[in-house]
Formats: sequence, C-alpha cells, structure tokens
Amino acid sequence: MRDFAEIARLDTEVLRSLLEAGEAPERVRAAWALALRLGGTLRPELIQGSLTEPHPGVRRHLVVVLAGYQERAVLATLARQDLDGEVRAVACQYLSMIGRPEDAESWRVLHERLEADVSAEVRRAAIAYLPPHTPAFLRSAVASRVGDESLDVRRAAADKLLEWSGLSGGGLPDVLVSRFHLEPDPELRREWVRRACSLGGERALLAALLDAREGTLQFVLELYVAQRIQLPWECLRPVARRGHPGLDALLMDLLAPGAQPEADAWLLEVALRFWRESSQDYDDAVAWAAEGALKCLDERLEAGHLTAPDARGNTRARELRDALVEARRRALEYHLTWCEESEHGECFDEDWSLDGMMDVLLGLSPPGDHPLDG
Repeated sequence: MRDFAEIARLDTEVLRSLLEAGEAPERVRAAWALALRLGGTLRPELIQGSLTEPHPGVRRHLVVVLAGYQERAVLATLARQDLDGEVRAVACQYLSMIGRPEDAESWRVLHERLEADVSAEVRRAAIAYLPPHTPAFLRSAVASRVGDESLDVRRAAADKLLEWSGLSGGGLPDVLVSRFHLEPDPELRREWVRRACSLGGERALLAALLDAREGTLQFVLELYVAQRIQLPWECLRPVARRGHPGLDALLMDLLAPGAQPEADAWLLEVALRFWRESSQDYDDAVAWAAEGALKCLDERLEAGHLTAPDARGNTRARELRDALVEARRRALEYHLTWCEESEHGECFDEDWSLDGMMDVLLGLSPPGDHPLDG
C-alpha cells in the first residue's frame, strides 16, 4: 500500500482514478492530494464522492476536506442522512466549527441531531464543538442534555455550559446546580464542584443542596474542604441545623475567620452534645465532632476572632465546663477505660485529653468564673 507522499507525486489523472476505484486508504490519500493540488476546482467531485462513497471511513475524511471548502450544505446533508453514526458525528463537529452566526440552517441541523439522533457520539459531537456565538435555542437544547442517558453526552453538555458561563463571568449554571443531586457519576459531580469553586459559585451550589440527602451534602463539603474554601456562618447555618456530627466536623473546617458569635455558640453546642450523651453508647462521630468544636474554638480564641461571649455564650460556656467537671467524676473511668483498650485506641490524641478540653473552656470563661474543682 502506497503512503501519502508516494501517492501525492502521482499525475492528476491517476489520482482521479484512485479516488474513484482505489482501495479505501488510497481513495482517502488521493482525495487529500487532489484537494491540495487543485483547490476549489475539485469541489464537485468531492461532493459527489461524499454522497456516493461506500466506505464510512473515506466519507469521514471527505467531510473534513469539504469543511475546508466551507461546504455547509453538504455537511448538513451528511449530518442528517448518513447511515453511519461516526460520519454524522464528524459532520456535526465541522458544522459547529465553521458555523457563522447567520448560518440558521447549520444551527437547525445541530439542534435536530442533538434532540433526535440515536447515536450518543453524534449527540456529543453536536455539543462539544459549539462556539460562543451559538444561538439561544441551541444553548437551551444543550442544557437539556445534562440529563442525557449517556455519560459522555452529559459530560460534554456540562463542559460546554461551564465554558460559556466562564466566558460570561457567571457562576455555576443553574441547570447544573439543580441537576447536581441527580447526577449518578461521582467524578462528574466532583468536576462540577471544582468548577463551581473556580467560578465563585460555591455559595449558590450549597444553598441549592440544603434539602439534599446527607450523603450528597457530605460529598460537596468534603470537596470544599479539599479546595480550602471558607464561608461565612450565614452560609453554613442551614447545614448546621441538621445536627449531623459528620457534617458538623466539615463545617468547622469551612468556617471563615472573624467575629461570629452565633457560630461560636454553635461550636459550644456541638461540644455539649457529646457530654450530654456520655452515659449512652459511645459514638465516635459525636466524640470527634465535640473534639473538633473545642479545637476550633481554641484556634479562634488564639487568633483573636472570638469576641467576648454574650449572656447566652457565658451560660453555655459555664454549662459545658460544669458538664466536663461532672464527666470527670461520673464517667472518666467508663470512657477512658473503654478507649484505652488496645482494640479501641485512644478517644483523643495525647495532646487533646479531657484536661486539654478543660483548658479551652477556662479560656472561654470570664475571669473569676472558674469553679474550685481539681
């Protein structure tokens, strides 16, 4: 089989003969060689060949050559009528790439293929190469494909919507926010979260998911933590109201610095939850949330973000401190004996014991308000 360089050196008439009767690879190479040699004068032969050529691989190459000649009408015909899905896909790709704002027929064909083609590859190609000047009706069709049965089509639709949103300076598109909890592919959801963060849409996404399952919220919050996102208390408050220990621990990592008395009261409440339940079955999640809450308060105190507690805060600080004192007297043996057994390990690390918690609480309490408890 002759390579392209060899075929390109043949006489024009020999190339025409190969284009009509050569093997499939030779017909492809002859088409390219003739196009480079003859330019637009070869257009009628290539158009006829694209419609009568029996081999789909050859037709795909002819689509590319005809796109170079701006033959939108031929590409539209192939996108609609070719029996091979890969040929229709390539035709859609190049219709998108050469389409001009005024090419109404090209946009109609792409919309039609996006809505009705049975091939997922055709639907994907009808989306993936759309330019910024895509008309509104076709953009709406792309948005509808975020629910396509094909993962590749859903990914292409999401990528294109995010691309357009980034170009316009917007955040995460509303259709992706509303679709998020329905998307079954975790990697695609991760990409949406990463893009939401890069576009400044993390608040809108979290607000839209307040009624979602706890697993969905945890998935998003974990990604926010990995992205080092920080949010003000008013954004986190609705999630905190759920009282879920696993979510609470993540919220602490997301809480932005600054004076937020209501957030500090919530942290105290999270810590109280463990000690109020200390006589019940030991719950790792509640314990770690309590530890994290006190560590967070300690860090906020050291950074100067913790304002002087109001009356409610004072009451809760005293309540928690007294609960810890009582816990030492009535539950120290129960908890530490259970946690120090080799199969359980330590309840808390060696630098964060019950005494360490007590030190934080004493720091939160007004001077002279410490009980004389050893």
